[in-house]
Amino acid sequence: MGKNFRYIDLRVPAKRFESWDDFTAAAPEYSIGLEVMDDTPGHRGHYVHFDHHAGVIREATMSAAMQAYMAVRQGRLMQKWLRQRCPIPVYVWNADQDVCLAAFILEYHELLERFHADPLLRWIVQFNNKIDVCGGLYPIDLDEVVENHFTWVFEPFRRQRMQGKMLEDEALVKDTIRQVCDRLEDLVEGRAGTAPITAEPTILYRSPHGFVIADEKGDPNSRLILAAQGHTNLISLVCRRKNGRYTYSVIRGSPYDEDTFQVTKLIEAFQAAEDMPGAKIWGGSNLAAGSDSELGSSLDWTALRDIAEPIVQEACRASAAGARTTGTPRLEVLMVMPPEQMVKLRPLVEQCGAEVFTAFSCAEARQTLETALSIRAIFSARLLPDGAFHDLVHLAYRRSEYTPRIVCLTQIDGGWLDLLETGAFDLISEPYRREEVQRVLDAITLHGRMPLTPAR
Repeated sequence: MGKNFRYIDLRVPAKRFESWDDFTAAAPEYSIGLEVMDDTPGHRGHYVHFDHHAGVIREATMSAAMQAYMAVRQGRLMQKWLRQRCPIPVYVWNADQDVCLAAFILEYHELLERFHADPLLRWIVQFNNKIDVCGGLYPIDLDEVVENHFTWVFEPFRRQRMQGKMLEDEALVKDTIRQVCDRLEDLVEGRAGTAPITAEPTILYRSPHGFVIADEKGDPNSRLILAAQGHTNLISLVCRRKNGRYTYSVIRGSPYDEDTFQVTKLIEAFQAAEDMPGAKIWGGSNLAAGSDSELGSSLDWTALRDIAEPIVQEACRASAAGARTTGTPRLEVLMVMPPEQMVKLRPLVEQCGAEVFTAFSCAEARQTLETALSIRAIFSARLLPDGAFHDLVHLAYRRSEYTPRIVCLTQIDGGWLDLLETGAFDLISEPYRREEVQRVLDAITLHGRMPLTPAR
């Protein structure tokens, strides 16, 4: 197929549409918007807006591409509208994965119907839906997304995103969408390649209250790595702009952390601190939000840290106080271990009803123990980047209440008796099992006389 779109006419407006009235006044009848409006998704008359950001419950809303997929496959949208207008005006603001995939579905609606059972295309549409709902923090097998061509298909977007969107980038947006569509066509025709994940995100700050600030260095695959490491609440430095401003995202990977990591409250505070109070720089949904892709933020990441930490700390305290007043307190534990070990154990500890604080070094553990005074146990790896289990024993002894230490081993060896003799309350080893974790937590509650309510 040629390089020109046949059925859609891509249009990049000078600015995002503020509302449905704004969109319908500027666009001709039979127009489609792809994440280009600061208003709710849906359709009004012969206008459609595919989006999942503003005015929605994000975890209950399909991605823009999945909405387009359903409109084409079940609603026959393109078949019906092309009888009235060809090509269909399609308005876009950027060229992210979701927009590129939605544009492909609209342009190649005939190809989609011919190959609708193609497992690779279906996998990419479904996987894109999952990661978009979670703002990119969806836990996956990194090798799988390479082998199933996902990273290769969206490699043009990755390159474009590392540049950052600036004014008058219409040609760049259109070219990126065209390149991704070409690769999706290669996918269904059996010509797809693979692209390794080379992202190396840097953790700039680890909060003792369950979130991190990370530098993605412009690479969207950084979030796949962060999710695989077990991070769920993220303030992300997407890129530094040539004009000295920044692009950020704020993501709560789990909708069930709303009591502690309140995205809406955070972006309101960030907006209030900006240098252009009259401009809407921060916006988004209750799960994923960020700074405007064109204006950018004036705030250095350290400013975001200083604004966010007291907000999240207070939310954690309020959540803990609420749990105590309802009569169902949760055992609070600190996990200190490498990310690859933590991601195996943390889900089991949470399934058993405990609330988990995280640290990755002795220094971070010290900070957490000083601020989170209700922690009643420490799960630790034997070795840490700046010390070992024995250093945590000394930290625990300084606390006013007895704090059991549980050593988490990758395998049992002959030195386990020494660990018990030097302060370990108990030992567990890989492969971790829920019943073993429950046994340890039950033993801790007997010492602390705190009821534990396992998750079902």
